[in-house]
Amino acid sequence: MATPTETKRRPFALGVSYGFSDTRLVFIDAGRYRFRQSAYTLSLVGALERGLVLGAAVGPHMGGRVNGLRGAPADSWEIRPGVVWSLTVARRYFGTKPELPYLLVVGTVSGSSAATQRESDGERVGLHALDVKGDVSVGWTLGDAWSPYVAVRGFGGPVFWRQGDQRVIGGDLYHVSVAAGFNLAIGDRAAIYFDGAFVGMRGLSGGASLRF
Repeated sequence: MATPTETKRRPFALGVSYGFSDTRLVFIDAGRYRFRQSAYTLSLVGALERGLVLGAAVGPHMGGRVNGLRGAPADSWEIRPGVVWSLTVARRYFGTKPELPYLLVVGTVSGSSAATQRESDGERVGLHALDVKGDVSVGWTLGDAWSPYVAVRGFGGPVFWRQGDQRVIGGDLYHVSVAAGFNLAIGDRAAIYFDGAFVGMRGLSGGASLRF
């Protein structure tokens, strides 16, 4: 999620973003599954005093695909469209001078609701998830505009699903991911960002924001 800078006092940012994730989930007594899914979000971010940032986002879950892996039925499911949301608090430390790197600490609570449809018999059931994530990023702002970074993230939370007439609860196989990305300021009001997670849970996201 792109955050507003403080070159001018424009404390709010409205943003749009797209994200794709590819992860493994393990369900109690139901095996391991591969989940691939995507979503768009519309976000509002506000910069408070002393570097504190608060944000909220909501948008459509665009669906995806589930495949059974180890200990799971040899079947596939389509993830139907739904909704995603998130609440974020962040704080940036250091980096007030060009020669100093910055440290960004982010905490996020998020959730999603959708449904899955099994290919073998068409059974449709609900799929609901909650997630808590902590993110520590270290980056450098170059030329007052481009800010590349690397990040380590820890996350976890329950996923509620059904297999036949059985309710199952699962969670991430990987609870840590490593990512890299950048923020690029365009003038004093606009910005774009890109983020790629390549270790643990894999994913890509990107978006744009406008400060006001």
